[in-house]
Amino acid sequence: MKRAGLFFFLVLLISCGTTHTIYDFDEQQDFSIYKTYAFYPEMNSGLNDLDQKRLLMVTETVMKSKGFTKSETPDIYMNFKAIMSKTRSRNSIGVGVGSGSGGVSIGVGGSIPIGGPETFLELTIDFVDVKKDELVWQAIAERRFYPNASPDVRTNFFQKIIEKSLVKYPPKHKE
Repeated sequence: MKRAGLFFFLVLLISCGTTHTIYDFDEQQDFSIYKTYAFYPEMNSGLNDLDQKRLLMVTETVMKSKGFTKSETPDIYMNFKAIMSKTRSRNSIGVGVGSGSGGVSIGVGGSIPIGGPETFLELTIDFVDVKKDELVWQAIAERRFYPNASPDVRTNFFQKIIEKSLVKYPPKHKE
């Protein structure tokens, strides 16, 4: 029984901190031609200036680790768009009342929400071919966001969301 409780707790803990990501890209595009990048000049990410600065700093580190170089004359522009949304708490306590006799039973149940609303950040990352001015790759990632978090926690948040978002960039060519 202890193991089942521990397993349930770990699943709950892991599911609360996951980044849900989807990807899309131009299947006809040869991604090996892209070696340099820059951030879109007129970016309006939807983040405050401090969070945008954190996001760009983390992205530079991840792109460098993937072998890309930041340039004044890039092959691709990276653009970011963030949308924050609030949802009702998904945690609740179940309450039920039942009665029965003689083969007839009646039951009433419901749930009481606990905790406040949860904030999620949806981050869209676009890679735009500079010469063609065309979107060639996109990732959309969503993760729970804590607006009152410390600067270090926020930097760590952006680190995780960018690493997860760029894990499939560049896409592998199918032979």
